[in-house]
Amino acid sequence: MHISTVIEQLGYPPSEVRLYLAALDIGESTITDLANKVGMPRTSVQSVIEDMQNRGLMHSYIKRKRRYWVAENPEKLMILLKEREAALKSIMPELQAKRFTHGGRFVVQIYNGPTQIKLIMDDIIDTKHHISAIVSWDEWKTFLGSDFVKDFIERRVQHFLRVRLLTAQTPSSVELKKLDEQSLRHTKFLPDNAGINNSIFIYGNKLAIISINKRQPMGIVIDDLDIAHSAEILFEALWNQCLEH
Repeated sequence: MHISTVIEQLGYPPSEVRLYLAALDIGESTITDLANKVGMPRTSVQSVIEDMQNRGLMHSYIKRKRRYWVAENPEKLMILLKEREAALKSIMPELQAKRFTHGGRFVVQIYNGPTQIKLIMDDIIDTKHHISAIVSWDEWKTFLGSDFVKDFIERRVQHFLRVRLLTAQTPSSVELKKLDEQSLRHTKFLPDNAGINNSIFIYGNKLAIISINKRQPMGIVIDDLDIAHSAEILFEALWNQCLEH
């Protein structure tokens, strides 16, 4: 992906990105220098660069009665991004509360394709609640990829999120169980005749049902305390019938 595209995806207009990259290339520069570099009218550059200064992307100083502009250290982009993330997190409880101001109706979200389904896994981490899961381990690892699954487990452990896992007994899942203690996991095996058509995750107030055995995989996340609680009761009943070995 081109460097300008990445920066634009952080929310910066293309004109600001062009000027910022130009300023990095040529170092201290006048408005005229920058206008010539990016092929924009001098008045336009003046307006845009003043906005960039207000947002902390550029700074200026006077030397020999002329004003020179310098791009801030690229690390500032990361700092600004973290500041925006912190600001968003500070209002997240209020935003989440607004989701439930519509007459008590539960929230349903649909995810299509592997990329969107990975967002469900991210949501499991972000919800920061212990997990109950029914998964066909072999198919799940193939579908998401070993690297993503390994990263998910590491992130879960870093957040001290425990998981109770029900899965079919296969050579791969038997090896997985050997790592239960260090992975904050408790694995049990489903009966041999239990066919697993969908993966199920229960976490916090949410129930995720994911189907990967089709041409267009999809997932549904239901955000509702009563539905998640009912699913947890059914999971508990099945859990008590399953085997450790």
